[in-house]
Amino acid sequence: MNKRIVTFLLIAQMFAVTSGRAGSYSVAGYLRERFHPDIAHERDVEGVESHISDGKLVLRADDFVALLLKNSTDIRLTQLDIYTARDAVTAAKAPFDPALLLTFNDVRIKEPQANQIKGADTLNSLVQNSQALYSQVFGAGPTLTSNFSAIRSSSNSIFNSVNPSLFDNLNFQLTQPLLAGRGNLQLRAPLLIARTQLLITSALSQARIADFISAATRQYWDAVGARDSVGVQQQSLNLAQKSYEHDKLALELGALSRLDIFQSESQVAQRKLSLIQAQYAYKESLDGIRRLIGADLRPQTRFMEILLEDDPGLQSQTSILAAMEDGVSKALRDRPELTAANTRISIDDLNERVAQNSLLPRLDLSVQGGSSGLGGTQFASSGLLGTVPVQVGSRGLGDALGQIFGFGSPTYGFGVTVGIPIRSSTAKANLADAMVNRTRDKYAVRQIQQQVILEVKTATNELELAKEAVNAAVIARDLARKNVDAEQQKYELGTITAFEVLDAQTRLTQVESSLVAANVGYQKARISYERATWTLPYMIAALVK
Repeated sequence: MNKRIVTFLLIAQMFAVTSGRAGSYSVAGYLRERFHPDIAHERDVEGVESHISDGKLVLRADDFVALLLKNSTDIRLTQLDIYTARDAVTAAKAPFDPALLLTFNDVRIKEPQANQIKGADTLNSLVQNSQALYSQVFGAGPTLTSNFSAIRSSSNSIFNSVNPSLFDNLNFQLTQPLLAGRGNLQLRAPLLIARTQLLITSALSQARIADFISAATRQYWDAVGARDSVGVQQQSLNLAQKSYEHDKLALELGALSRLDIFQSESQVAQRKLSLIQAQYAYKESLDGIRRLIGADLRPQTRFMEILLEDDPGLQSQTSILAAMEDGVSKALRDRPELTAANTRISIDDLNERVAQNSLLPRLDLSVQGGSSGLGGTQFASSGLLGTVPVQVGSRGLGDALGQIFGFGSPTYGFGVTVGIPIRSSTAKANLADAMVNRTRDKYAVRQIQQQVILEVKTATNELELAKEAVNAAVIARDLARKNVDAEQQKYELGTITAFEVLDAQTRLTQVESSLVAANVGYQKARISYERATWTLPYMIAALVK
């Protein structure tokens, strides 16, 4: 129960919208709430301008995630599922909504009469019928139906002792199911299921948002890797250019033949091409980052240069690995996918209770009551035909209502309704289906548990491998740099040819690229590990605060 309360609080905190209505209740406030319900509105891109410095959009990983949460279209679309699930809860309350029906009928009848006992040659009568019907089903209790009617009639008949007459009547009935339908379970079940579905939708939305954030953050680190690849290619071009300048000077001094400089020129051209390709790849990756945070929707930031300030090499030194058993335990406890799957079992339990309730006999106890009153202008007659009636009294609407609520003419009683289901094939099938679905959902929970355990193990192994890959790439990079320096010195002394120097430079470029890939791979493995062990949302919550 505590988890459900916390989840509802999270829903209210993450997805509530301000309505702007006054706190005091009024007719205008009621009408506004009835015809202008709280709905989700499209939100503008926000927060991007605060990261602009010297005409550049400056970002770090934390800034990127914060802007992603504010402006990601995918995340906003996922959050809308909460509104739909919340509206389903509101719709499921419909069986318990009170209903009030007011009617009024006015009928004038003029009929010629063939005999004197009608009291007039042409009978002229007016009947006005007013009625109010009220019904309501209480949450876990009885059903109330109430009927109030008032009939006013008048005619020109001399035999009417009360003319015009006002007859009021009040009736009510209270029905309580004792076996089948007890507690209004059939009516309450859709509401309980809708509330449970809201919890499930909330949990699954959290999981999808975490997936979006994980994928987007990995894309961010790919962009950082593309940026560092530009630096590696630039360094490679600088080394090739240095070798070319050395060979060019040797050619001018006559120490090198014209045919021996083509290799240096070819390397410079090839590495320029590699640099241009890396620059365009980096530009494309920045456009992807721009789209994720909504910066492409604003003209002032649509083509603005983006500066990524993170160094994946420095962040790779921090270890976040916990014991694998602890990571698996935490994931099995906190992953929202498992929360949703376990919550879905409660729907199966509820459907089973509803089906079992439908198999019970019907036994309803009802209590009826009512009262009536009469008002109008009263006449007295000598009893002879043709005698004009004489008014002797008058009672108005207030007198008639006083008779009703004074219960001077009461009506009361009770009733019992018994229904015995001879055969309940549908209910038996529904009961069997509910039990099968519960077993199926339990297997689904087990399946998700196995998937979560595998994801944690895989993410842990990938993170360990990525850390070792970074360490090995650092050592290889240092050795490659020393080898390039040594080969350059040998070349300057004339003990080796330009081919060995250029080959050493190419190997250094490859090793530098491998180190960049290893550092980025570590960051992406860290994100996968945080997603698998469900530590990523807590980091995001800290950023949002």
